[in-house]
Amino acid sequence: MKSIITIVINLIFLFPVISDAQIQERAIAILDLSVKNNESNNSRLFSVEHMAKVTGIPYIITQEVDIAKNYSMILSSSLFTSTTFSADEKTTLINYVQDGGVLVAPRIQDEDFYPLFGIDGYENSNARFEVQWDSNLDDASLKYIDQPEEQVISLGRNTYSSIFKTVGYSTTFANTLATYEDGSSAVIKNAYGNGAAVSIGFSWKEVILRNQINRDYEAQRITSNGFEPTSDVFFLFIRALFLEHTPHTVWKNTSPGRSISTVMITHDIDSATGMDTLEVFVDYERDNDIEATYNITVRYFDDDLMSDFYINRQATLDHIQAGGHNFGSHSVGHFFDFGDDDIFPIGTVGNTKDSYNPSNDGDVTIGGSVYGELEVSKNVLEADIPNQTIRTFRAGHLAFHKYLIDILDELGYDYNSSFSANDVLTNFPYQSKMGRSFSGAVSNVYEMPVTISDVFHANPISIFNYFDKANTWLDITRKNHANGAPTVLLIHPNRNYKLEGMSYYLDELPNDVNIMEFEKFGDYWRAREDFVFNSELDGNEITITIPDSVDLSNDISFIVADGQSLSEISIVNELGTTLNFSHEPWEGNDVIVYFGDFVNSANFVKKEDQSLLKVFPNPVKKNLNIEFEVPQAGHFQIDLLDMNGKKVANLFNDVLHDGKHNLQKTFSADGFSKGIYFVVVQNENEIIGRTKVVMM
Repeated sequence: MKSIITIVINLIFLFPVISDAQIQERAIAILDLSVKNNESNNSRLFSVEHMAKVTGIPYIITQEVDIAKNYSMILSSSLFTSTTFSADEKTTLINYVQDGGVLVAPRIQDEDFYPLFGIDGYENSNARFEVQWDSNLDDASLKYIDQPEEQVISLGRNTYSSIFKTVGYSTTFANTLATYEDGSSAVIKNAYGNGAAVSIGFSWKEVILRNQINRDYEAQRITSNGFEPTSDVFFLFIRALFLEHTPHTVWKNTSPGRSISTVMITHDIDSATGMDTLEVFVDYERDNDIEATYNITVRYFDDDLMSDFYINRQATLDHIQAGGHNFGSHSVGHFFDFGDDDIFPIGTVGNTKDSYNPSNDGDVTIGGSVYGELEVSKNVLEADIPNQTIRTFRAGHLAFHKYLIDILDELGYDYNSSFSANDVLTNFPYQSKMGRSFSGAVSNVYEMPVTISDVFHANPISIFNYFDKANTWLDITRKNHANGAPTVLLIHPNRNYKLEGMSYYLDELPNDVNIMEFEKFGDYWRAREDFVFNSELDGNEITITIPDSVDLSNDISFIVADGQSLSEISIVNELGTTLNFSHEPWEGNDVIVYFGDFVNSANFVKKEDQSLLKVFPNPVKKNLNIEFEVPQAGHFQIDLLDMNGKKVANLFNDVLHDGKHNLQKTFSADGFSKGIYFVVVQNENEIIGRTKVVMM
């Protein structure tokens, strides 16, 4: 049962007060070593901060060891060399761990820290290609690393002669949490005094930012429609490590309200067929309270690649908008060579539909530019769709130009979805860097990579296998769901059987998946990153602190580890005002704290209690048995609906006593077309059962 609780908010961790007390703050101190190590750019710091953002645990960034020591965890941005710290700083860090702190750092090369980390040496190599976590080790920091794709992660493809530098540790007292393929220790953890020292044998940059800008060494093990969580594993590892050493850790949920994860439905309209058939998708989503994103290719010219299918489509655009959906740009020409810097120069601003006239002869594009594709597509769509601002871009063929982010940022886009999650080895959004460069400026554009799609290269989706493809989507989504990671679904709406597959997929999702429009989730994620809070544990009571000025409509929620064991969770702002939050039991013994009665922007896909209704055989060719249970006597009807919710047959309409019932129906061979239908049992007031049936 929900209950209203009080939430208290302090911002003290933003203004640290130095004292003799150790580990005052239940937060992470990111120790920025960029200056101490004479680093030429902020790529390591950027990577560590992104990890902290995803974990949802409060953090600060400091260059001072004496400030960092006051926090529950110190997360170092980069390696420890013999010249990184002064003698006093080394002593401070050792005493910090001795007194109960958790120190996490990459590549320990300073021998003075060997006893702290439980090692006696290391060996460098540029030819280690994978990390294998010890799945047999009973260690709380590994609690989230439970899938095969997480337990062995890829650093690069072994067809390369060398990749980035890794450190393989030889240990004395440390536990080895993960090894390389050569047997040396890749991740180690050493209990020291009341705390712990943890190290990974590679730079954070190599497993976070390198993947994000897709300059990895082909580390992906599958090109699309797979689960590749290499970067995500480190976010989850850091959170689990913090939870292990900080009682009743509080962190920001990675999905709005009391949902566990989010699915975003996107459609790319890049063909005449897509324009012709998309209305059935629009109507299905509208009827099921789903708000999707339609990325439109504004093909206003004809060449050897495709026709000018955008011309005279105002009625189609109006129908999409009337269905309550959003729009994004899918470029002007949908050119497969858009990512080629030589073929597509940056160009200049000021392009119009009249002045920008690229074309492709089936082999190469001429007359194209990055500015032209991004500027004209945005302006055309905003001119043709009333009250529409184009904030999202997805490149045709997911062709990623080196300067794509730079131009998107300049033209006012907020979101890009031109990478595959498999390619960048993460499923979480991230703030893009310009020029796909380690030293690039941080842009305002967030990448939200495509997770699953209707593009299967080896065995394309078809009318004969779309259920199997939907089951692949479900498997990936469920693994993301377990990590709280979002899933971006891309469907080209050019075949009706794809709608059947999408409908099946949505119907089989876990009940606590949130379905949300792409940009709305992006705005939620930005708000989540900006949302500051603090927590204070006093005996068996915890206080969560948020600013007085925070916008609670963003549906930011919190998870309290082992919160069901607490006697009180209280919340007030820094002015002492009581905030009306609700809480519910969460996974295990945790508690979720959220604002008010959260209702998803698209609502959850409606699912009734399946235990009250069963159909068999399923799929059905002729004879169908319907078993159902009614809670109390009354007038009931059983209908057969198509995928758009239209009633195609009434199967029963009469009075029933309470209890279990069985109905047998026979269908003629030519009575219904093959496909998905729904059997719905309802009385005069509500639906009491709904289930899917496949007609063969």
